[in-house]
Amino acid sequence: MKLRRILLLLPALLLISCGSSVEEEDSFTFTADDAEKISEILDRIENGQGTVESTEGLVEGALPLDSGVVVVEEEVVVDVADAHRFDALRSKLGSLEENTFRVTNAFVNVRESPSIQAPLVEELTQGALLKALSFPSAQWGEVQLEDGRHGYVSTAYIARVVSDEQLEAIKKQYEGQYEVNFAFLNVRAEPKAGALKLGELGAHELVKPLAIEGEWARIPYAGKEGYISSQYLKPYLPKLIVRQERFTIPLLRYRGDEAGIADTLVRHLAFLKAEGKNVITLRAFYDLLLTQQQRDTKIPGNYVILLIADATKETIKDIADALRASDATATIFVASDQIGADGISPDLIRLLSSNGNDVESAGKTGNDLRALTNQEVLTELAKSRQVLAELTGKEIIAVAYPRGGTNDRVMEHALQAGYLFGVTLNPSVGEGFDRSQLLMLPSNIVTSATTEQTLGSLLGK
Repeated sequence: MKLRRILLLLPALLLISCGSSVEEEDSFTFTADDAEKISEILDRIENGQGTVESTEGLVEGALPLDSGVVVVEEEVVVDVADAHRFDALRSKLGSLEENTFRVTNAFVNVRESPSIQAPLVEELTQGALLKALSFPSAQWGEVQLEDGRHGYVSTAYIARVVSDEQLEAIKKQYEGQYEVNFAFLNVRAEPKAGALKLGELGAHELVKPLAIEGEWARIPYAGKEGYISSQYLKPYLPKLIVRQERFTIPLLRYRGDEAGIADTLVRHLAFLKAEGKNVITLRAFYDLLLTQQQRDTKIPGNYVILLIADATKETIKDIADALRASDATATIFVASDQIGADGISPDLIRLLSSNGNDVESAGKTGNDLRALTNQEVLTELAKSRQVLAELTGKEIIAVAYPRGGTNDRVMEHALQAGYLFGVTLNPSVGEGFDRSQLLMLPSNIVTSATTEQTLGSLLGK
């Protein structure tokens, strides 16, 4: 309650200290309503109630920078599920068991036999993994669930996820397999119409001919050999999702605390546009990764991820104007303790987010995480993510490790706190990164002194 009283008095104190007039051009004032909302957010976090279900109607605010306000740190408890929600995006395909398929539909029914009337074994949701044992037909696959049970699923709703490097080898596995592309095919004793009929192959049945000679295919059948019409066969290949494993997208990290950085940003964005580069945020990159989970999507080589870190209350408004004037958006990293009456306006954070910018975490205080205890690291990462989610109404997925400070311990806590991306200060020109490195992304520092020629070299030109 003492903290709330202090916060509620802040607007009055600010008006007294600044005189009775308020500058008309300042559209980001800190009101009594702001202070009340901030105190509600703090109460929820300190009482362990987590984020609210909806942020609609909230006037954003967060921890003020006033050093006289002390928030007692309590043990942070994170949701265990958060640590694993991005496992499918981070996993390398080489770690998956052979013949692993993923559910691509919202759900798929696993049945006791290859029929839609067969009893239900299990219902799997999108993204679930299963092992394909065989394909009785092109329409049904026999699968094994993670708990060892067997069943059958429609092949229309599953796909084998393979990497670029694996694709040709996987295709070779299915060479020579064909699907019956007709209601049925007669199996005959000789390669001619009217020959003795040995049996039939049903629609979508799979067959691997011993040889194809003109209009007839010789196949193994009932322990013998038979012939079927080759014109009703089509090559078979299960549905594949070719997933990109490595990315050469450069991450440009601008020093947001430098005077003149906004002017540099305008020049650089014009240069990038002239070079045919598509400037995106980390959140847009996340959306591309999600798309790759569902279908073949190659991320083009002309993408550039734009990051801004260390922005201050003196520079962030100019940065926002530069982005808007250039019709561009960026991922902007903010330490949650910077937001408040004496720091970056909560309304400006909300405006940045609503304009399409990706507001992400730079920790809570901005301190080097390597120098903190395990509990302090988790507090920095979890509380910052929670406060920023409250402010923007969006999921916080990335952290720029303050001062570039990271190691295996810090990255493990970032994973536990629910982050997908972690940005380091490790430079990289042309080398790129793979999925296992999403929590240790390289970035190239850009300052107000960086010329367009130097910027081109950071792009690997």
